[in-house]
Amino acid sequence: MNELAIAIFGVLAIFVVLQTSYVLPLVSSFRLPSSKAMPDEWLPKAVVILPLRCADPFLGDCVRALLQQNYPDYKLHIIVDSQKDPAWNIVTQIIQQLGATHVQVSPLIARHKTCSLKGSALVQAINALDDSYQVAAFIDADVVPHSTWLRELVAPLVDERIGATTGNRWYMPQIGQWGSLIRHLFNLGAVVSMYINKYPWGGSMAMRLSVLQQAQLLKIWRHSISVDSPVWGALQNIGLKVKFVPTVMMSNREECDLAQCWRFIQRQLLVSRLYHPTWRLAFFQVLTFTSTLAVGIALLLIAVARSNFTAAAWVGSGIVGYILAMAVLLILAEQAVRRVIRANGQKTQNFSFPVIAKILLAIPLMQLVVTLAGLSTMLKRKVEWRGVIYQIKDPYNIQLIEHHPSQVSLSSFDSKTSIG
Repeated sequence: MNELAIAIFGVLAIFVVLQTSYVLPLVSSFRLPSSKAMPDEWLPKAVVILPLRCADPFLGDCVRALLQQNYPDYKLHIIVDSQKDPAWNIVTQIIQQLGATHVQVSPLIARHKTCSLKGSALVQAINALDDSYQVAAFIDADVVPHSTWLRELVAPLVDERIGATTGNRWYMPQIGQWGSLIRHLFNLGAVVSMYINKYPWGGSMAMRLSVLQQAQLLKIWRHSISVDSPVWGALQNIGLKVKFVPTVMMSNREECDLAQCWRFIQRQLLVSRLYHPTWRLAFFQVLTFTSTLAVGIALLLIAVARSNFTAAAWVGSGIVGYILAMAVLLILAEQAVRRVIRANGQKTQNFSFPVIAKILLAIPLMQLVVTLAGLSTMLKRKVEWRGVIYQIKDPYNIQLIEHHPSQVSLSSFDSKTSIG
């Protein structure tokens, strides 16, 4: 038993080293000097594309911020699932209130059956552009951009070796629900993985339109369930890279319950399984750790019952040490991201002791949820996304099989709960 206990301690120690080697480069990236401000005349004409279905809790703030970007020449193009969608009235009212003229709102007309609704919206918006536009930026409605978001996202594209620029999403809810906390912890791992592998996030991304055409992304989007996941491979094929821009990390302050968290993680892992080449290795690491943790907990109970305190000490210190190390890494990453968010004029709150205690309990729970969600996606052939059901035969053989107009009521606008 002692030998097994020492082996489990060793495996957990290896995972601590691995996770530390993944997280610290991300944390360090936020300390790099920001790029110099680019003169207005150097910034190309840009379009910002915002696809909408349902009314996200902070949709109004998102649209207002997009209409007030510190950028010399840009247009906001909003594609709404239908004019009956509750997002339509919110958007049109805000535009009228601000008297904005650099915006176009269109219903989704070409709803392709072979891709996601978001993919159809982006294809429609890109095809509507004239030749004067040089850059397209993409954003999701669950984040609120700061005033220089577009400028910071577009500026690195002056380097022709860069095919796309990206930030990422960082959940910052009140963490009043366990679902919010588990999603927050899961997202940390996702952000780290995407940073290490240079994968873009479509909720804060930009690219030159010439690159978009060269990479044949419109064709790819018409046959994909995900918009951002295929971008990495498409850019690799034409010899370009993705540039992570730390200053365009986007805070998301929505809450979710455990059921919503489960569906969210399932969708994220399904997309990873379909499009990311490192999926198998990453999930093998998750599966190995979860198995080690489960065996370790069982062994700890057996060792205590048999008064084998040597084995209990090895296993217990391994488990506690791993959880504490993960909590420290989370806090380091949290502080780095929050410095960026505060620099962009948004308020943040420090973790309270009760929240830290919940984090310690949620770390192994998150690991279990991710493992079960990953296993459940292995044979998953259908996915529901905001009330729309897709059948997935392979990564580029997608079928939209059920679609209904959004039924989210106007009374939900004041809620901070994620739609899905």
